[in-house]
Order: sequence, then structure tokens, then C-alpha cells
Amino acid sequence: MSIHIVALGNEGDTFHQDNRPSGLIRTYLGRSPLVSGDESSLLLNAASTVARPVFTEYQASAFGNVKLVVHDCPVWDIFDSDWYTSRNLIGGADIIVIKYNVNDKFSFHEVKDNYIPVIKRASNSVPVIIAAVGTRQNEELPCTCPLCTSDRGSCVTTTEGIQLAKELGATYLELHSLDDFYIGKYFGGVEKMPVLKAEPSHYHSDLNNLLLCCQCVDVVFYHPAVAGVVEAHKIVLCSVSHVFMLLFNVKSPADIQDSSIIRTTQDLFAINRDAMLLGASQDRPGNPPVHVVVKDALFCSCLSDILRFIYSGAFQWEALEEDVRRKLKDSGDVSDIIEKVKCILKTPGKFFLNKPMLADVVFEIQGATVPAHRAILVARCEVMAAMFNAGIFQAMCLLICAEMYQVSRLQHICELFIITQLQSMPSRELASMNLDIVDLLKKAKFHHSDCLSTWLLHFIATNYLIFSQKPEFQDLSVEERSFVEKHRWPSNMYLKQLAEYRKYIHSRKCRCLVM
Repeated sequence: MSIHIVALGNEGDTFHQDNRPSGLIRTYLGRSPLVSGDESSLLLNAASTVARPVFTEYQASAFGNVKLVVHDCPVWDIFDSDWYTSRNLIGGADIIVIKYNVNDKFSFHEVKDNYIPVIKRASNSVPVIIAAVGTRQNEELPCTCPLCTSDRGSCVTTTEGIQLAKELGATYLELHSLDDFYIGKYFGGVEKMPVLKAEPSHYHSDLNNLLLCCQCVDVVFYHPAVAGVVEAHKIVLCSVSHVFMLLFNVKSPADIQDSSIIRTTQDLFAINRDAMLLGASQDRPGNPPVHVVVKDALFCSCLSDILRFIYSGAFQWEALEEDVRRKLKDSGDVSDIIEKVKCILKTPGKFFLNKPMLADVVFEIQGATVPAHRAILVARCEVMAAMFNAGIFQAMCLLICAEMYQVSRLQHICELFIITQLQSMPSRELASMNLDIVDLLKKAKFHHSDCLSTWLLHFIATNYLIFSQKPEFQDLSVEERSFVEKHRWPSNMYLKQLAEYRKYIHSRKCRCLVM
């Protein structure tokens, strides 16, 4: 990476104590802690750059790997002598620095009358810095009459410099001295620069969280002989495999050129459109999830591990093999499962960004429509997750309005809606959702929703193990906490008796009464 800087104008003939000629560019390149390179390597004089004799060329490295190329032209007559080279350098500049000495009105007018018109014509939105160098010898307020203003022997005021910067849309800087303080103040020092680190991608971890919390589920896998079901998301599965695209009718068999994909789909899966499984997440009652029969019982028993592998990016094959081996003792069965996973992932799926296929959300932006997928939005963005789970919040807002205007029937309908929504949520979703149940309770009490507030207290008590782990649980009042502790489930007595029973079962004193 390289940055091309063009410096124009003369900032004066001041000298350091060691009699080395100083200048803004040379001081920055030679003394700034950001820039590496010794004095001999910084300056490439006109003799070594015959192709561009108009400019003095400097080269250095900043931040270790950024190449700085600076072309400096302090005198307008030299700049004007080779118009073709000068114009090309300004046109290719990344930054333009205009400099003058505040005690030299001639250098200021040379910049204003000659360089500025050229820059206005040649540069297209290139950052421009105007640097006023030096300490004014006369600190008194300057006279603003035309005679004194036109006097080229007087100093250049701050107002004149700022006005010039406004005309050009430039940044105005005043450097009273070319020392480490002012160079560091305006151009930075490495000790003050923050270390910028690229943030690693959270895409696969976000998808894994989506899989664990079971939000936006639209697919349920099951096998009649295997207990439980496995929930997933069509958009994630179709994005990694043509097998799932064929299964969910995103592609037809005529679109599939590889016959092994069709065979794998038919051998492993079948959609049961009539099945209504108990325990499936009814996150969207109006559009229930698709139920897929897994024909291989062993494959179904390992499907939760396989999905976790897919949602994690489908590259941790060793971890997948270990997970499968823990469930299946036979090495032949393990190899068979791994081969089936490889067959499923043989042909990658497709990228569904801005595609209408499987889209269940449409954004309308200035007359244009942008299709999207609810599951991905919820997984990747907390704001979107809150928005799509906003049914309870909207109902609560409506309940507040109903209480304000004394519409009792609407208030009862809102209470019923909130209760129904919370009751339909599985435990894993309750544990992962961002809804502050205690805040909801306080709002219900404040707005005289006795039915809802009483139910919410019982709901917190019934799901004690979930809500007691959340930070908002501490916001319960003493009276509310007492009620929850009294009616909690599981109760302390139950947990104590369960622990004693388990201890008894695992002791040697326990015998089977039947045998």
C-alpha cells in the first residue's frame, strides 16, 4: 500500500540549532515516530529523479508497511515550468499539503494566487491541508484597511488562512514551530495511535446460537424409532447443500445434474406433510415447520451433532467424528455416517443474499424491495431479533393505551395474547430470549393489569430455574421475591428428595423387588 502526497508552497527559511535546513515535510518524515527511514534514505534529489525535476521527491515507510511518496515544490516558477508533470502529480495525489510562512505575506499570496486555482481545477475531492507555519512577530491586532491588508511585508493573519481554507474546503492548521510537539499534535505519534485489530467473524457462532435457542425454526427432523425431534432452518441447510435444496423444492430434479444428489436425498429423507409432532416448536403457529422423516435411525440419532457441525461452518470433521463415535460404538457405523455427511455436503448450496427463494421478510426501501430471511436476521442482529419478537412488546403498548382510555375488553385481549405467546415458548427459547420478564411484570402492575401481573408472578415461579439465572431477577421486590420463592418449581423440598432418591438408587442397598 502506498500514499502519494503533493506539497506546495514555501514555509520559510528557518534553521535548527545544528544548522540543518528544516521544512514541514522533511521534519515529519525525518523525526516523526510514525515514519521509518534515515536522513540519507529520505531524500531523492532532482539528480536521481530526472523524469520529474520540478519536484523534490521523498520516500519513506509509515506504520512499517505503508509506503509514503512525497513530491515537494516550494517555488511557483519551478512548478509552472513543467506544467504537464505538475498537473499529473496533482491529479494523482492522495493528499495535497499547501504551506506558507505566517511572517511572509509573499509566500501566502503565491499560494493564494497561483497554486489554489490550479488545485481547484485539477483535484477531485482530494483532501487538502493548509499549513500556516511560524510564530507571528507582531502579536497586536492587525489593521484591516486595504492598504495594510495588501502590504506584503506584514504577517498573515489567522482569519486570512481560515478564509482561504473555506474557499478550498480544506483543513487549516497552524504550526508555530516545526518541532516534535506540533508535528506530533497535528500529524500524530505512534505512542498515541490506538492499535486497530480486525474483529473476527461471529457468523458461525451466531448460527450455532440460533440452532441452540430454536428461534425461527421451520424444519423438524424425526424418526419414528428415535425419541425426540431435531429442529433446524431451511435457509441454513440449503445454503450448504444441494441435497437440502432438492428436499425443500428450491431446486427440481431436472436442475440437478449429479444423480448421486438425487439418490442421497431419496435414501435419507422424506417430507411428511400430514405429521403434527408433539414437542415441535410452534414459533409461528400460522406457518408450522416442515416435518421431515429421516429414514436412517442411526443417522437421525446423530443428526443434532451433524447440524451443529454444519452450523459451525462444516470444516471441523475431527470433532464431528468424535461426537458420532461417542454415540455409535461400531466403527463401521461411524464411517457410514461420516460418508453420508460427505455425500450431503458434496455439492455446496448457493448464496441466498438478496434472493427471493426461501425469503420470509421483505424490506421496502424507497420503492425497491429487498428480500431477506428472518432466521439469519435474528441470528446476526440483536435489533432485528427484538423487532421480530416484538409481538409481546406491541401487545404491551396496546394494553397501556387500553388502560389509559378505559377500554377493558381490549385490555383483556392484550393480556390473553401475551399469556398465550409466553406459554407457547419452549424452555430453551425462554432462556435465550432478550425479553425482560420482570420489567413486563412491573409494567403490568403499574397499569393495573391484575390478571397479567398475577399470571407473570406464577410464570416466573413455575420457570424458576430459568428466570433466577437472569440478572433482572434481582429487580423483584421483597414481596414478589417471597411469593416466587414460596411457589417456585421445582421446590427446594422436591430437589432435596430427588437428590436423596438418586443417592438411594445408586447405593448398594437398593434391590429390585420383582427379581
